[in-house]
Amino acid sequence: MNKVKTVSLAIIQNKWFCLAWLIFGCAYMTWFGFLENPMQYTASMIGLDYPVGFIFWGVFQSISLVLNVLYLYRRYGYSSRFGYVCLIIAAICIGITVNVPSTEIFGLQLVMHWSTALLFAIFNAIAMGLCLVNKAKHSKKFMATFVLFIAMLLSMIVLLIIFGKSGIIEKIPMWGAYLILLLTNFTGLYKESLPKQ
Repeated sequence: MNKVKTVSLAIIQNKWFCLAWLIFGCAYMTWFGFLENPMQYTASMIGLDYPVGFIFWGVFQSISLVLNVLYLYRRYGYSSRFGYVCLIIAAICIGITVNVPSTEIFGLQLVMHWSTALLFAIFNAIAMGLCLVNKAKHSKKFMATFVLFIAMLLSMIVLLIIFGKSGIIEKIPMWGAYLILLLTNFTGLYKESLPKQ
C-alpha cells in the first residue's frame, strides 16, 4: 500500500506529468470554448448543449490547475496551508458549477452556478497569487509577473462590465494563468528564485 502511495505521489509530482496536464488543460479549455461562437457563448452556455463535455471541462481545469499550482509551490520552496485550502475549495466549486447547469431564468440554480464559477476563479487566483507575491519580495521578475497577474484579472472585470458576458473575455485570465504557470514552472526565467540546493 505504501509503495502504491509512493509511486502515485512520484507521478503527480513529476515535472513532465504536470506539464502534460498544463498543456492538455489549456488545449481542452480552448477547444471547448470554440464549439460555439466565443464572442457570444461562455463555457457555461456551451455546456447547456454539451453537458458531458462541460463536466470534463471542469474536471480537467481543476486537475491541471491543482497539479501545477502545487508544482509551483514545490519548485520555489513555498508552502501555505491557506493556499492548499483555496485549491480544495476551488475544486469543490467547479464540481458544483458543472453539475448545476446555467439557466436563462434567474433563481437559486443560476445564482449557485455563477457564484461557484466565480469562486472557482477567485480561489485558484488566491492560491497562485500567494506564491507569486511571496516570491515578488525578492525578485523583480516575480514582482512584474504578480503585477501582470493582477492587471489581467482587473482587465477581465472591466471588459465584462463594458461588453457583458463573452467567452473570449472569460478565457483571458485562464490563458494568462496557464501562461504564467508555464513560464514559472517549466522555464529558467525565474531561476534566481529557486531554493538553494
